[in-house]
Amino acid sequence: MQENSSSNSDVQYNTSIKTKFLLMGLLVILNIVMRIPSIPHEKGYDSFSIHSLANSVSIFGKAQWWINWQSVFGLYPYSYASAVPFTLSGITQTTGIEMEKTILLYCVTTGLLSVFIAYIFAGRIYKEFTFKYLMTLFFSLASGVMLFTTWEVSARGLFIVLFPLYMYTLMKDNIHLKKLLLLPLLFIFIFATHHYAYFLIPPTVMYVVFGKIKTMKLPRFKETHIKYIIIGTILVLFLVPFFNRSLISSGSRYEWIIDAIKTNVRYIGPEVFFLFGGLAYLINKKKDFEEYFILSVSLIYIPMFYSHNYGPFLLLLPMVILASIGINNLSNLWISKNKKYLTIYILIIILIFVSFSTYYNHYRTGGTQSHWYMSADTSSAGIWARNNLPENCRGLDSGTMESARFFAVSEGHPIIPTIEPNNLAYGLVDITNITMVRNSPYSTGYYFEGPYVVKEGSTYSGKIEWLRLAATKYNQLKNFEYYIEDKYSNKRISEIVHTGASKIFDSERFAIWEI
Repeated sequence: MQENSSSNSDVQYNTSIKTKFLLMGLLVILNIVMRIPSIPHEKGYDSFSIHSLANSVSIFGKAQWWINWQSVFGLYPYSYASAVPFTLSGITQTTGIEMEKTILLYCVTTGLLSVFIAYIFAGRIYKEFTFKYLMTLFFSLASGVMLFTTWEVSARGLFIVLFPLYMYTLMKDNIHLKKLLLLPLLFIFIFATHHYAYFLIPPTVMYVVFGKIKTMKLPRFKETHIKYIIIGTILVLFLVPFFNRSLISSGSRYEWIIDAIKTNVRYIGPEVFFLFGGLAYLINKKKDFEEYFILSVSLIYIPMFYSHNYGPFLLLLPMVILASIGINNLSNLWISKNKKYLTIYILIIILIFVSFSTYYNHYRTGGTQSHWYMSADTSSAGIWARNNLPENCRGLDSGTMESARFFAVSEGHPIIPTIEPNNLAYGLVDITNITMVRNSPYSTGYYFEGPYVVKEGSTYSGKIEWLRLAATKYNQLKNFEYYIEDKYSNKRISEIVHTGASKIFDSERFAIWEI
């Protein structure tokens, strides 16, 4: 009997391992399938600025927007965080794949990376496979992650994916040489990715403090006292920004909260409503070190709920953790009474979540006039310019988002004004002519924009925009060789160009004029 029992146990164990591999394999395939683009070209807005910066590294062999060491992190005028542009340029130069397809490859790879990072991090919280699987599913396929890992490159996207890796490294049990070396290196890399890296400092300090407290003999609080302290902290952190409007820029406070809820649900998914169950569970149970830490990290980011632009991406990981705990507890309770419906239950959860993420990832809602991905006409115009216009020629454009996309595809044929880091990288700006002012160390701008910023009203982009709007004579364009006209723009500059320039390319959206 013992031998049979042992044999049967081995079979069950092997089957369990096979099931886990099967489920994780299917999740990896699902991540790839959901990132197969349903559009013909790259999407986004900031994506094309990074696209152009990456092109400049490939063209010139260096980052020409680097003025000093702070430029590496985007903390100096006319600079940008460098990790993503360098990564894209490296892939393109190594593989020979054009940048637009490189961005697609990069996004799919980053999406797959989110699967494995989320899984190993979830294991630092709970060893149970169901929890790890749910958290991996909800994190890797959350709309906020999918947004920047489906043919749209963004510095925020890489930060979101690397955030749980940093937390995993931070929470490793033993402090040894590898951890002491890896943690600062990872922090520096993330800092070169996005200024969100500042938000890694509070959990790092908190982890060190908690570690010290763990080794000290302190008087024990009753669990009820700790519970009330946590609930009070939640209320204070949520209500202070509401009353002092520190993160509410305009309008009614109540409308702002409603919009914040919509935004968070939009980027995290329908499972966000289960986070209250996960939060209640952590508050009420007897907690170990990891649970105290995760709960504390979730609390310190509560004020960011009011930031519509950046809050959802920073809150994504803590909210997914809490939601996964809530759903996992509900699943265990339900499955214990309805084991025969386990498969149906899992399929319903995956179907609802995947349908939600797929809809928001492959469709767009709202009344904006901007196309959410680059049109085929823009792409063909950019390719024509890349193949027919000379290198290093100077151009002027209509100043629209679509002309910035044109610039990315044309690879600087001609070089036209876009964002300031590109203007410096492509030689439109002379470093010696940059007028800077110093930020106060007591301002948030000092840390997120850098110790120095360009003096207001002196930017190159500002001067060019003034020319587009106020030019009256054709000879005012003598410094430019070509004009890239977006026919959807109604700026005065197009009328001036038509009086003396020669049209050399024409399509439905774009016309290229030789000045």
